[in-house]
Amino acid sequence: MSKHRRRLTLRFRLTLLLAVAVMLPLVVAYLLVGQLGKTAANVAASDASLRVESMERATHRYHELVNVTKRVQGEMAERLAKRPDLAALDPNTDLKAIIDDPAQAGLRALAILRADGTVVTEAAKPQTGPDWRDKVVDQQLRADGATLRLTFEVSATLQQELQDLKTSIDGTRTVTQIQSALPETYQFTFLVLIALAGAVAAGIGVAFSMRETRRIESLVATARRVADGHHDARAELLGGDEMAELGDAFNTMLDNLDETRRQIEYLQRMGVWQDVARRLAHEIKNPLTPIQLAVQQCVSAYKGDDARFKKTLAEAGKIVEEEIAALTRLVDTFRTLGALPKVEASPIALADVIEELKLDPTIAARLSLKPPAEAVTVRADKLLLKRVLANLVENGIHAGLEAGNKGDVVIAWSRDTRRDVVAITVDDHGKGVAEDKREKIFEPYVTTKAQGTGLGLAISRKIAIEHGGELAIAPDRAPTGGARFVVSLPLRGPESSLA
Repeated sequence: MSKHRRRLTLRFRLTLLLAVAVMLPLVVAYLLVGQLGKTAANVAASDASLRVESMERATHRYHELVNVTKRVQGEMAERLAKRPDLAALDPNTDLKAIIDDPAQAGLRALAILRADGTVVTEAAKPQTGPDWRDKVVDQQLRADGATLRLTFEVSATLQQELQDLKTSIDGTRTVTQIQSALPETYQFTFLVLIALAGAVAAGIGVAFSMRETRRIESLVATARRVADGHHDARAELLGGDEMAELGDAFNTMLDNLDETRRQIEYLQRMGVWQDVARRLAHEIKNPLTPIQLAVQQCVSAYKGDDARFKKTLAEAGKIVEEEIAALTRLVDTFRTLGALPKVEASPIALADVIEELKLDPTIAARLSLKPPAEAVTVRADKLLLKRVLANLVENGIHAGLEAGNKGDVVIAWSRDTRRDVVAITVDDHGKGVAEDKREKIFEPYVTTKAQGTGLGLAISRKIAIEHGGELAIAPDRAPTGGARFVVSLPLRGPESSLA
């Protein structure tokens, strides 16, 4: 699959994933709303149907009540009209008694009218209240046109209540129709929302996926550049999200790999030098003793009287012995480089190792210590670590004196919890180390001293690396004005080192 196709596939997957993540809840909501809407509509329709039926029955009861009331009032009027003595009854007693008779329910007033409308006799009682109104019922009495007028009290709100009930029935039916149509409206609205959400999600997904795939492509391109030998290549992923954190972690990994690569290359070079040193030590040391013995025999064997020759022979013998002594020291140095012991780590208190440096009288007066507030314990080879620190202190004293300053050296150490290491700094009062020599001085036989062998720093760095740490020069000068050498040792020990 081509790179372009892989890129499109990743973008498509990211876009599809985002669209599904956005639309899935809406689709579920659409289905639920449709189902709930139908259920609610059915329940509402059933409830509305029951209410309509109940209100229609009430309306029917109202009509029956009105009809019964009209019939009762008509029968009452016919019955009273048949009394022959009705006109002769006393209005204050007899007619009043008729009105107050419970059998004449609702009757409030009674009057007999002539044909011209004038009142012959009448009786009435006060109206019950504002919620009642009068209803007049006329009944023909005789052929001369006289009329019996009965006034009944009826409910003033009954008609309005009946009208309100009819309005409620019509409103309930309208609401039921609307509720029946709502589920379809809701579903259509959700369909529109789903379509809009899908379009928005697709747009966001495309933009998001393009941004993220570009950042992933940056990581891939950086990895390929590193694989092609560009070990200084690093990814640049801006932002504060997880991808930026991934980029930082990726760059940190590359830094660690680059450091590990350089350490491996250094150890390989040191391995070659160690092999050469062992061979040279063997080849040089063997003839030194016979040469020295032969020269001594030549000097002692001469018994002649030539004082000048004897003096020359003695001086030559002395020079040969001095050079043999120098070669012997060089051979010892070669043997030291070629036979470095393996690291045997164990838990040690760092302060104890550094304090033991003061047991050397040539160092004690010039060494200052700056321990941390809390004790630091590391897993290291005590003898080898002490050898590294002693070499750095001796170099620092020499550098300070050579620069015309005091030869004091300051050792400080502290725990770096972020990197899980302890950092030991050795500061001197020398001239510092030129930038172009900061890497070279750790190579074997490279030295700035007139009498130096150039092996001390090389051996010290090899020991530090075999502990899983490093020995380096700080980029900035020490507070003392000279160089600062930093020994980094992992707190966990050298189990995962390159040794």
